[in-house]
Amino acid sequence: MANGEIGAIMRYPVKGLRGVELDAATINAGTMIRDDRRYVLASSTSLGQGGLDGWARKSNFLQLVNTPKLAELGIDYNDETTTLAISRNGRTICKGNLEDAMGRTVIEDFLSAFLKNDIAGSPKIMSVPGTQFGDMEQPYISLLNRDSIRDFADRIASQPVDPMRFRGNLLVDGLPAWSELEWREDQKITIGDVSFRMIHPITRCKATSINPDTAQSDINVPLLLRKGMNHLFMGVYLEATSSGTIKPGDRVVAQ
Repeated sequence: MANGEIGAIMRYPVKGLRGVELDAATINAGTMIRDDRRYVLASSTSLGQGGLDGWARKSNFLQLVNTPKLAELGIDYNDETTTLAISRNGRTICKGNLEDAMGRTVIEDFLSAFLKNDIAGSPKIMSVPGTQFGDMEQPYISLLNRDSIRDFADRIASQPVDPMRFRGNLLVDGLPAWSELEWREDQKITIGDVSFRMIHPITRCKATSINPDTAQSDINVPLLLRKGMNHLFMGVYLEATSSGTIKPGDRVVAQ
């Protein structure tokens, strides 16, 4: 079976906002990448009176599928200081420590003005200690095969498709297009010195139709996947079964 290599590692500190590329990622067995989806954006009306006390479905939060304007924002994030900087058109607009009430307020005030015509209620940055808000409740790490995306773009969409639409953690080069969908459930996947377990392919929703640069819905990705491939999959979920550090250039081996 052909092997590939890690081309990029991404994490998304605030669910719904852009990702940040990492030079390396420390992987711990049974967990997501550190600070990936650590924070969420909710409107004051979306969670009701109960607030947030654990993992919740993405429909409870602001995200591209319901708030596409978020795609206009760039971010930088420092995990040592839990500081988020938000930029627009390449210029930093605001910055705050997400573990500090004043820092969160600075970010929330900007988002409230930025999204004032797009959401009901005011946006709040939330987190729950020890919880990460992946689309699945289980602590999975997502892998994208960039050759699958290129094939989809060239042969099915007939236009460029930015891998960032799919918000993957591990972007892999060198695997034959769609070969990741042939991995068996529970198959061992090794990346560098770290072992993973294949979980299942990722079913894609309308959020992938949002262009990450223009914030416009310009390609009906699920419809094209269904018509062109007879499925709705792009990428796979893995679960880390050992610990270690991975970095771009590490080999991806399906065993």
